[in-house]
Amino acid sequence: MQPSRTTRIALASLALGGSLATPATNPAAPAIRADGEVQIAAARLAWRLDGPFAVREIELVLHNPHDRALETTVLLPLAANERLHGYALDIDGQLRQAVPVERVQARAAFEDTVRGRVDPALAQQETGNRYSIRVFPVPAHGERRLRVDVASLATRAACGWQHHLAPALPAGSALQAQVTASTRPRQAQALHFTAANDTYGANWAVRGVTDSRDVCLPAPAGDAAFSATFADGLQMHWLEVPVTPTAQPLPALPPPARIEVVWDASFSMLGVDRTQELQLLASHLAGRTLDVTVSVLRETIERRQVHLANQAQLNRLIASLQAETADGATALADWRADPAARQVLLFSDAHATLPGVVTTPANAPVFVIGRTLADAAQARWLARGGGQVLDLSLLTPAQALRALQQPPALQARPGPLDGHWHLERSTVVSGALHACHVANQPGAIPALAIAHATPSGIRVQSHKAKAAHSARMAAFWCATWQAEDLEAQPERNRAALAMLGERFGVANRETSLLVLESDDDYVRNGILPPEADAVLRARVLQQRQQAEARKAVAWAENREAIQRGWEARTAWWNQPFPKDDPRPRWAEERAREAARREQEQHEQARQQSRRVSVTAAMMETGAPPPAPAPAAADMASPESEAASPVIAMQLQAVMMDSPYVAELRTAPSAEVAYQRYLGLRDQYGQSPAFHFDVAQRLFELGDARRGWRVLGNIVELLPRDQASLRLVAYRLQDAGLQAQAVALLRQLPLLAPDEPQSFRDLALALQAPATCGEAMTLLEHVVETPWSPRFADIGLIALAERNDLRTRCPGAGTGNLPDALQTPLPVGLRVVLRWDLNDTDIDLHVTDPHGEEVYYAHRNSYQGGAISRDFTAGYGPEEFILRTPKPGKYQVSVRYYGSRLARLARGATVNVALQTGFGSPALQQQTISLRLLEQSGDVAVGSFTVQPGGTLVAAPIAAGKDAP
Repeated sequence: MQPSRTTRIALASLALGGSLATPATNPAAPAIRADGEVQIAAARLAWRLDGPFAVREIELVLHNPHDRALETTVLLPLAANERLHGYALDIDGQLRQAVPVERVQARAAFEDTVRGRVDPALAQQETGNRYSIRVFPVPAHGERRLRVDVASLATRAACGWQHHLAPALPAGSALQAQVTASTRPRQAQALHFTAANDTYGANWAVRGVTDSRDVCLPAPAGDAAFSATFADGLQMHWLEVPVTPTAQPLPALPPPARIEVVWDASFSMLGVDRTQELQLLASHLAGRTLDVTVSVLRETIERRQVHLANQAQLNRLIASLQAETADGATALADWRADPAARQVLLFSDAHATLPGVVTTPANAPVFVIGRTLADAAQARWLARGGGQVLDLSLLTPAQALRALQQPPALQARPGPLDGHWHLERSTVVSGALHACHVANQPGAIPALAIAHATPSGIRVQSHKAKAAHSARMAAFWCATWQAEDLEAQPERNRAALAMLGERFGVANRETSLLVLESDDDYVRNGILPPEADAVLRARVLQQRQQAEARKAVAWAENREAIQRGWEARTAWWNQPFPKDDPRPRWAEERAREAARREQEQHEQARQQSRRVSVTAAMMETGAPPPAPAPAAADMASPESEAASPVIAMQLQAVMMDSPYVAELRTAPSAEVAYQRYLGLRDQYGQSPAFHFDVAQRLFELGDARRGWRVLGNIVELLPRDQASLRLVAYRLQDAGLQAQAVALLRQLPLLAPDEPQSFRDLALALQAPATCGEAMTLLEHVVETPWSPRFADIGLIALAERNDLRTRCPGAGTGNLPDALQTPLPVGLRVVLRWDLNDTDIDLHVTDPHGEEVYYAHRNSYQGGAISRDFTAGYGPEEFILRTPKPGKYQVSVRYYGSRLARLARGATVNVALQTGFGSPALQQQTISLRLLEQSGDVAVGSFTVQPGGTLVAAPIAAGKDAP
């Protein structure tokens, strides 16, 4: 099994538009880099310029200096005016172009291909204007080539369309850059263009990451428009409306009597210089008397009221915001605007990391303000009611202040029937307002109403997209803005996003870009290859038809397999098992075997040079492996199966060996532990494991509020990673924060519907009477769906859990399962292990009072204990069951062997549930989540103690959670 392949950092930088034409700076995109141990360098760089459109081609070389093949993720942070247009990976010495694929299908195909040790690559859009390209393998002491295509838009300037050519190459790169323009540039910084074949070309020697050039192409004096028409009638009209400079100042907006300041103090704000935000707020409020609603945004919303009447009160407000500690996830969906506010200032990266639907106020404009705006779609959605998105990395302080106090120079005002218009922003970005009209059928030339701010007031003018030229890149940008509009409501628009991305190659929340190695990989996964390969596309289309025909067969075969498995489990349940002590018998068998072996050794003499262990000999004869006699305290007399046992369950925490653990462990209180955490996080803050360990300690010290806050930082770091959401939810359940855990688990079926654990984990969290019906439906889905063969026995385990839940679910129906599969099979002891990382090898071991250990290589014990098949390529679960436990002590341990992932080692978080009365209304359980390191050996996590007679009880524990 292998750990999750991608570590994504959700602290992206995304530049969004301001209200005026001239940016404060022209920042380059951050440099491209590769994670892990793979080295990256640029081998080629070229630009193609066509009017306002540009494409930057970067050819990268990935070098692996190590002795094992590695997977790497190329991190591609882009500037505000850039988007990923495509990429290609070398396959057999030739660059193969990536194809757009629905997100879940792309990820499943990539990971399935990686398991086959062949050569895929997968590009996904991450948080904000940031992309990742996963490449496997980079061979040991070898290289791979990767070409990345980045589209960008020019700034509308006095000279025309000004293109800022920022290489943003990996550190240490030095090469000759090529620039090709469709028309002769009007201006070119330190570049000499020459004409060749109706184009104009220039070169320059790039030196350093910050080396850049500016090239200006001619543009019309007024509006510019381009179009794209398709065979099915689809038409796209791209419109650019430039700002008209005015010598006279624009009138000021009337000052509001009450405003709301929403201050994002989540973990993503850690390390962000917020001086400009605070200065802007101070300038905006200076000299005013007004009421301010202050809402501090983390995993919860903290709200207070402030009245400002003098400078001292304003200073205290600014100081209080500056003192807020950046920590926790972002519950933007929980925020509701103060209905009395007439202006809302949202200082945030606009990224809602906790689930929910974000709403906008009906009676107040929202201004989204920040230097690192991570979610363009969300920011535009919040500002759509007359507000603006103010990126302080692009605006001067004076420009930002005017945006708050004056109407924007241009602002689109689409009407209720203008749903076909999609805007880059509703106001000016880089000197112009950009919009696109998308219509399924040809029609009249579309027009957009735009409000022009003039010294005498607001004038609304209709602008028509009179396209004089056709441009392929106009269609790409139209599709991009349409996708970004849809992403503001992602749950509602999932299908539309996938369809749009696949048609136009736009990477978004629901579409990735994928390269596979062989023709068979495309055929097996039903993925259409690049259009140039017509023969292969025909094969894939045929395979898709055959796959549809095979689906019904797969569902029927899965039902038959479930029935056979349940019959076997029922036969096991009905079989009587001895409860006597087998150790005397094992001793006799060992003595007989020793005598036999001595005779064999005497006869074979020196021919027998290798000793065979007694355990191996016992396995050869079919007998259970012998074990050392337990301590006297663990010895128990045989008792009748009819005795009703007292079962005490106990879980124990596992001590980690990270350098910071000692500081946390010695903290005498939650307050001291939290302060020590704040001092450590500059060093360890980018490690999800660090936040997990800190939260674990805070929960142990009884501070659930801060424990959840610190645990939420994992969601901030990896907001769309199902493994991370899973481990956070497990720990929240342990802490009794069920509602927060369920909210995260509801994201798993959306992020990973191809994994049965997504549905099972949610079902296990919904077992309360109010939601148990939904839980049963989810478990039935796990039972009936034909999953990948790597998810061993999960259908049978889910069936047992579904039947167990039915004993406690009031009014539960029979569902769609046949009667033969609906009989609960109660067991006295049950242990279930699950973990957070995909493709990871973790094993469950249970040792009974006889000293007999049940695990993947010895699945059945003398007294009837049984364990499920070894789960070596997923997230678990592994299950141990024993119908009637013999009195004594049962030890539970886990072993983390590691992963088959081609990366360096990382820890895994496991969740262990110890249960009694499973399959009956008397179920009791304790759970614990803990973090393991690879090759950590056997780690004891808990025990059962069964005593004769009495009733069923659960012993209190310090770690974990009782859940009757």
